[in-house]
Formats: sequence, structure tokens, C-alpha cells
Amino acid sequence: MSRIFHRIRQRMVKEDRLSRYFLYAIGEIVLVVIGILIALQVNQWNAERKDRGHERLLLEQIRDDLRLDTLDLRYNLKLHQQVLEQEEILLALLLQESTTEPDYAMAFGVDAVLMTHRSAFQSLQHYDVGLLRNDQLKRRISRHFDFFYEAMQLLENATPAYDLYSRKAPYFEKHFRVAGGTNTPVTRSEDTPAEEYMDVTMERRSLEPVDLEGMRADQGFQVLLSECIIQRNVFIAFYQEVLDRVAELDREITAALE
Repeated sequence: MSRIFHRIRQRMVKEDRLSRYFLYAIGEIVLVVIGILIALQVNQWNAERKDRGHERLLLEQIRDDLRLDTLDLRYNLKLHQQVLEQEEILLALLLQESTTEPDYAMAFGVDAVLMTHRSAFQSLQHYDVGLLRNDQLKRRISRHFDFFYEAMQLLENATPAYDLYSRKAPYFEKHFRVAGGTNTPVTRSEDTPAEEYMDVTMERRSLEPVDLEGMRADQGFQVLLSECIIQRNVFIAFYQEVLDRVAELDREITAALE
């Protein structure tokens, strides 16, 4: 093709047809520019298509992480609810408001830990800034992981004042002894993917009071138990709020993918 254009230019120069030659040269430049613009547009389309595919994959991964987190959140919520129920029965027994005895081992509680999946969000945060076109969805995702998850894990894992299990341990060591029989704290549901979590199903020995009247006379135990009940209600409310937000965010991501 370039040889043909070269021959045409030479013929025009020899025939002294300069005006036509200039017009032809301008036309050739225009064709080259158009070709470059078309190539750039094609590259832009390909890059856009690639970005949209990456955006979709990233949203799907974030949604998958949220759904896995739901399993752990529900497990911890159910555990806190069961412990709270027995704490309230124990406090009523100590205050002589009731003669019903709780499951003492469950009233002692379990030292729960909250873990969340963050790899897809971290990819969005560190490597794909601006990839999501929906700014509102991007803000909601960021707030969920940066605030709600951070606050929940801070309360559950890293704040000594909210470590209810450790705070109650000295009183249970003082007022209880190990009894015969076992009980099983809340276990994960059967639909929990086995590859995602360790098998946390466990049995623990039952507990019984050493001296019920002596325990009733321990004002410090009553005060601590009352405070544990208040704080556990905060945990439960926070877990429920986070679960509601996870469900809402899941719906928004699903709508964005459709």
C-alpha cells in the first residue's frame, strides 16, 4: 500500500500537479490520523471491557467474603445470646429473685474470637482504586470493612474491658467446681463449608457451685455479672446491626452485578 502511495506522489510531482499533490498529502495525513484514532478507540474499548470484567470479579469476591463472614457472625451472635440467657438466670439466682439454676458452664461463657475475610476488599483498596464505577457502593463497602468490621473485631478481640470471659474467670474459679456430665456449646450449622473453618464443636465439663450462699454474699460477683450482661447486650446489638448491614450490602452488590 505504501508503494502505491509513493508512486502516485512521484507521478504528481513529475506532472507538476502540485496543488493536487498537496491535497493528496493532506488526505493521506487525515487517513493516517483516522487510523490512529480508530486504533486508540479499539484499545480503549478493550481496556474498558477488561476493567469491567475485573470489576465484576472483584464484586463477586467481596460478596463471597461477606457471605462467609455471615457464618462466623451468626455463630458468635448465637453464642452470646445463649451465654446472656444463662447469665441473667444466674444473676437472678444470686439476687434471690428466682430459684431456677442456670447452666453454670454456659453462664461462664466461651472466649469468642471474630475473624473476617478481607482479601478482596484489600485488593480494591490498594490496587484497584477507581475501578468501581458506582461511587455510592464503593463508599458503603469501604465503610463496612473500615468501620463496622474494625469496631466489631476491636470489641471482640482486642479490648480487655470487653473480655467478659477473662473478667469472670476468677469468680468462677472461686465459687465453682467441675461436676460430672458434659454440655456442648453452640456448634456451627451443617451447611458451614468445612474447608473455611476448623471444627469448633467441643464438649466441656459441667460446673456446680461450691457454696451457693457464699456466692450470693459476694457482692463483687453480682456487680461484675450485672456489667457483663449490659456489655453482652451491646455485643448482641452490634452483631445484629452488622448482620443487617451485610445482608443489605449483599443485595446492593447483587443488584450491581445484574
